[in-house]
Amino acid sequence: MAFQHRLHQIRRQIDTLKIFNDNVVEVSELAEFCVHFESGGRNFMLTVLLGLNFPNERPKLIISPIIQHHWVNPATGEIESAPGLVNYSPHSDLGRVVQAVIREFERFPPQVIKSQSPNPANSANSAQVNVPHSHHYPPLQMAKSLDSGTSSGASNSANSSKETSPHDPIKLSSPRLNDTSFPNLSTLSLDELKQLDNDPEFFDDFIEEMSVVQQLNEELDSMINQVENISKENESKETHLVELKRKLSDDVTTLKHLGEKCDELNKKYLKKTEEYNPQHIRELLQIAASNADTECERHVEQFLNGKIDVQTFLQNYTHSKKLSSERKAKEERLGQQLSALERAGI
Repeated sequence: MAFQHRLHQIRRQIDTLKIFNDNVVEVSELAEFCVHFESGGRNFMLTVLLGLNFPNERPKLIISPIIQHHWVNPATGEIESAPGLVNYSPHSDLGRVVQAVIREFERFPPQVIKSQSPNPANSANSAQVNVPHSHHYPPLQMAKSLDSGTSSGASNSANSSKETSPHDPIKLSSPRLNDTSFPNLSTLSLDELKQLDNDPEFFDDFIEEMSVVQQLNEELDSMINQVENISKENESKETHLVELKRKLSDDVTTLKHLGEKCDELNKKYLKKTEEYNPQHIRELLQIAASNADTECERHVEQFLNGKIDVQTFLQNYTHSKKLSSERKAKEERLGQQLSALERAGI
């Protein structure tokens, strides 16, 4: 169970490497990867080496060709001081760590350190240092060593050291790259290889049967199912959304009507406020008292001209005079009240 859990963690970290970065090439399964990128018009290759204790120990990143940068060891090309590596933990994402390193070099194109020695032997040694191979981290043997113990690991290390002799650098990368990238080529005959080259249908079938392509197809199917589920969920919410939209429209209409009614009532309120203003009432009382006095004078004039008799004159005159006196009294009392309020500062 521990081995399966460890292997699952390693594969998850490798998946993050492929998700967050382009041009990832698997050189050795579960052990070595190359990420190609461009910076300042120059092509670079970042080699990612996963140790036997990965992901409990941080990965090893080597840039080729060697560059001048405060993160990079100028002798070996190993990236040592990147924040993602310095702060690395088993919970870090390998893909994000590599992505941050590549973005740093893409944003600030580094200067390549040129070899100072013209000796071909020194150049070969430098190449061996700059582009390490999988003898540091056995490819498939890493997964086996997790399951089989120390003796198997020692044997695998010995075999790996033998395969990665510095006298045979070409033998280190090309066959292993072909075996891991195209695992079925070694089992094909010459006629089948020719058919693979000449027959597009046979070539397509061969590609479809590759484990990498099958894995990608499975991931694609999973993503399609996920998108379909999200689409169905959105459709199921569409009816509820339409209902909410209709309710919101009704609420807006109701609010508009209430706003219009509020404006109308506010106008009435202002009109009534003006009508029942104490100063306005006092002015109306003064006008009413003046009208009553005018009526008294009119009744006197009618009596003097003989248009009405004494009884009618007394009745009309008394009524008009009474109204004039009441209105003058009310106007005077209201004026006193207003003066008192004004003195009180109200």
